[in-house]
Amino acid sequence: MYLSRVNVLAEQPDQLAKILKADHYELHRLLWRLFPEHKERDFLFRRDESKGFPVFYLQSSIKPSPLAGILAVESKEFNPQLKTGDRLRFTLRANAANKSKVVEGHKANLAQYARRDVVVHLKKTLLDQGIAQEDLPDQAELEQQAGETWLEKKAEKNGFKVLSVIADGYQQHHFKKRGIKISTLDFQGVLEVIEPELFIRDALYKGIDPAKAFGCGLLSLARI
Repeated sequence: MYLSRVNVLAEQPDQLAKILKADHYELHRLLWRLFPEHKERDFLFRRDESKGFPVFYLQSSIKPSPLAGILAVESKEFNPQLKTGDRLRFTLRANAANKSKVVEGHKANLAQYARRDVVVHLKKTLLDQGIAQEDLPDQAELEQQAGETWLEKKAEKNGFKVLSVIADGYQQHHFKKRGIKISTLDFQGVLEVIEPELFIRDALYKGIDPAKAFGCGLLSLARI
């Protein structure tokens, strides 16, 4: 496994303009070009900003190659050695949503599901409980409460425990060409490893989110 930092170069102004305007799915397609011999899009990425320019953090099974004049790549091998009880700082961007059954068919296997935005759902739940609009928690509190609850449930299934977390940075994204809408939350905090093999296999290597093509799911770690 490799961890990479991908920086945008300004050598081709037209390419730079495209990157600055690109949505997360278009960025995923761009980053796929770093693996010219690989047919599977089995990498995780997260977009951040550095001095007004995009910078991408990338995790992949093979080492990415730079795109001349467009993207520069710095990579290092990633072979985590973790044990039960290890405590780590983490950063994560996720499509914090829960699967919800919306239509029942005649048979159980015909049931249809949708992903339900946890922030929107929490707000709706509080209103349904009779809380007046003006008495609702502010947006930051909604993000923290909904995000923390969502991540704790994910942790139970992925071999770790959340010791502390800040959930914020809520954004809604509309990918018009694909007819998809998702919402994202940013998480920073401290976790404890409970089941090392499960944690490495599912949380780290697979990512904590199904929306990987939209820049979600990459769990970045640092020793305390």
